[in-house]
Amino acid sequence: MSPPRHILKLSLEEQRQFIDSFDLVISDCDGVVWLLVGWIPNTGAAVNALKAAGKQIKFVSNNSFRSEEAYMEKFRHIGAKNVQEDDIVHPVKTIVRYLKKHKPGERVFSLMSLEANETLRKHNIEFESLQVKEHLTAASLVDHLAIEKPVGAVLFDIHLDLSYVELAKAIRHLQENDDCQLIAGGSDVIMPLAENLNVAGFFDFLEHVKRYTQREATFLGKPSPILGEMFGEMFEIRDCKRCIFIGDTLVQDVQFGKACGFQSLLVLSGCLTKEDMLNAPVEAQPDYYADSLADFTQLLENIQK
Repeated sequence: MSPPRHILKLSLEEQRQFIDSFDLVISDCDGVVWLLVGWIPNTGAAVNALKAAGKQIKFVSNNSFRSEEAYMEKFRHIGAKNVQEDDIVHPVKTIVRYLKKHKPGERVFSLMSLEANETLRKHNIEFESLQVKEHLTAASLVDHLAIEKPVGAVLFDIHLDLSYVELAKAIRHLQENDDCQLIAGGSDVIMPLAENLNVAGFFDFLEHVKRYTQREATFLGKPSPILGEMFGEMFEIRDCKRCIFIGDTLVQDVQFGKACGFQSLLVLSGCLTKEDMLNAPVEAQPDYYADSLADFTQLLENIQK
């Protein structure tokens, strides 16, 4: 396998062949289209240029702590045109889809953000959650951990307000009910929060729950194969090789895209460097790479000359 090639260092004919090799683009959001806090220059223009070139574009994120409107506002801010809510996939959407198919009508316990919980509410999924504000004592903790009604699943996702009592209640639900399923969205180890600022993700909190319950999680965010199957249904993918997956991480993005049978492209605008990419095992390296999503604008200008 040849090393990844920068899309702007391909010959002009190779650039044409590259663009002609895919019809559908599936792009990660954080670290690719924008940062969690901050912006990546000229990504909106690249989205528009790809659409103008006849490409279909969908977006996927492991973050459900934004509302649908917050996602749409970000796309408006970068100037990306004609992006619809259905073009964006994130864990709470796939969790809702999974619950309606596999656990219809069942009550769940949510270790997810307020925004994700609002999505559950909109889809008429009964859920329990905890937002404990008062100072906890051992006695009050016992009260909070009492189980009044069983749940069919514990839902785990990125939750910036996550607390010890929520983790403890989730563990108790799983320990007390063998039929309670652990369902996880985002499993990122690192989150690219802002320029030159990467922070720990929520993966280790999930590992804590798994360790104390001896349960494996059903993952519904990247890089879950279940999510790949959902993409096939949601985006009506007929030929996986005619799709390219763009991301800023190796495991959640590049290896996920490869496992789905997609072409893969790594951008260096998120949490990884070129050296990180080249030092990775060959099977984890992308087919192509770019400094930024904005490189597509230059590439498309090149082939139109």
